[in-house]
Amino acid sequence: MALGSTSLTVAAAASILASGWASGKVYLFTYIVALLPGMGTGLSVFSIPTMLTGGAPSEVMVRQWQFLFVRGQAIMPTLGVINAINYWHVAYRCWSHGLEWRGFAAAGVSTFFIVPYTLTFIMGVNTKLLQASERREKTLSDDSTRSLIKKWGDLNVVRAVVPIFGTALALWNFCL
Repeated sequence: MALGSTSLTVAAAASILASGWASGKVYLFTYIVALLPGMGTGLSVFSIPTMLTGGAPSEVMVRQWQFLFVRGQAIMPTLGVINAINYWHVAYRCWSHGLEWRGFAAAGVSTFFIVPYTLTFIMGVNTKLLQASERREKTLSDDSTRSLIKKWGDLNVVRAVVPIFGTALALWNFCL
């Protein structure tokens, strides 16, 4: 391994695993490649379709979505920012030792990408669903609720996939 120091290797490996888990895919290279679902794609691939096909009225679907949203919001933004900073730290340390660093820097960008992407594309949907969840009476039709939750799930897939590219770039950099 070209990274040199043990602390640098541990920092790089921690970021690779964290961004892989956050995006939904963690590739562990041993004799067999293991694929584990992660939080980001798990929501869009498993939770949202289950919610939409369960036949629940809009008030129930909105509360279910809010349950997922609140838990994800408590973990994912902080994880993304910390992980991006760690990737950039690893990139800087590699650069300062004359090692290849660009894969780690790009991984930091792709991991941090979830913040502006969320603010730009998902925040409007979040706001509508959160407003509906705060009211006791039905404010959205069942079809409108399904449409918003489906849109959120589709947008979330993009948000979950981008860190996969970062994970791949970091793995490439790690394995040089």
